[in-house]
Amino acid sequence: MSSRTTFRLMFYINRSRPTRNGECPINMRVTINGKSLAIFTKLNVHPDLWDGKVGVCRGKSNIAMDVNRYLEDFKSNAYHKYSSLNGLYDHCTPELLRDAILCVNTSKSRSLCIIWDDHLADLKLMIGKETSYGNYHKYKTALRYMRQFLMEELNVPDVPIKLVNRQMVVKFDLFLRTKKMCCHNTSMKYLQNFKRIVRIGLQNGWLQINPFADFKLSLREVDRPYLTETELQSVMDLEILMPRLELVRDLFVFSSFSGLSYADLFKLKGSELELDNKGVLWIKTRRQKTKAKSQVPLLHVPTFIIEKYCDLSILRAEDKVLPVISNQKLNAYLKEIQTLARIEKTLTFHVARHTFATTVTMMNGVPIESVARMMGHKSIRTTQHYARIVDAKIGNDMTELASKIGARLTLSPAMQSHVS
Repeated sequence: MSSRTTFRLMFYINRSRPTRNGECPINMRVTINGKSLAIFTKLNVHPDLWDGKVGVCRGKSNIAMDVNRYLEDFKSNAYHKYSSLNGLYDHCTPELLRDAILCVNTSKSRSLCIIWDDHLADLKLMIGKETSYGNYHKYKTALRYMRQFLMEELNVPDVPIKLVNRQMVVKFDLFLRTKKMCCHNTSMKYLQNFKRIVRIGLQNGWLQINPFADFKLSLREVDRPYLTETELQSVMDLEILMPRLELVRDLFVFSSFSGLSYADLFKLKGSELELDNKGVLWIKTRRQKTKAKSQVPLLHVPTFIIEKYCDLSILRAEDKVLPVISNQKLNAYLKEIQTLARIEKTLTFHVARHTFATTVTMMNGVPIESVARMMGHKSIRTTQHYARIVDAKIGNDMTELASKIGARLTLSPAMQSHVS
């Protein structure tokens, strides 16, 4: 049984906002299911002419009759728009009716891809401030996949936001996994982008039911590659004659000893370097991805690399510390270094960050709390994804444990005796 919808229109004058000649603006109050908002009719009238009980002008003067005719047309248009919107939406809201009456582009309020495009435009403006190019690019790719999905599955370029339901979420997930060959985690990340657009629709009243309400977007644990000490040393030992490869090798090694991601290394400026009273150079920054603080005291290797590419004595606060090239070129050149160093693992720049968390820090006994602080993680659980305890570390720990307790806990003669 459907619930009864209430819809009311009423004109009134706003006496608190008179013009210089004493006239007051005429507003129309729209009330739908108890929710109200005011719409300015673009007309003003003197309070002496206004009949507040019936919401029209008194008398037969030309001014009164012209105002009343305009208001009648305004109300008629409002009823017409309300009837049309009820044909498009399960629940018409005062905001939707206002946009339709004032000829606001209501397609933005009900078109999935246009909402997505608007969000992309906002993200683009915030690159380098509140978001990264990588995040912007993920939303852009997700939108491209959504448009392909709509054309292949529904044969339409776009859909009203009100038509987005749980079935569409499930089918888009299947499309990502089968047609686009995305792995589980990649599909989940694109669905997270989709969910963000849905949230915008919900917050603006363009969508009434959340299609993600019982859809879990959980990521699976993956084995993140990292270099062992031997592999890292083989990269550092390379005799490289090409400047471009030498730079890429140095940037990779720097990240392996500092834990900086590509985005944080790219934006690293002189103002984020600090020399303490012991002569140790620190990187003190905020991660671009999470805005969390990251504080890393630099060892000899990364300090040497900084001094190789810049003169700290003349480095200004706004100057970039290292000449970082594009992430695409950097990862392409790392494939050449991988071949030269005879490393079987696939080298990407993010492998350096994993190497810092495991080989450089955790494998050498640095507490996980310190690693989390240096990597700019808000939760130690995030650090645990990077800093796995490998077999060699477990073996070393047990050997150390045996030496500690061996003298205190020993086999008794009774236990060593043969049991017949």
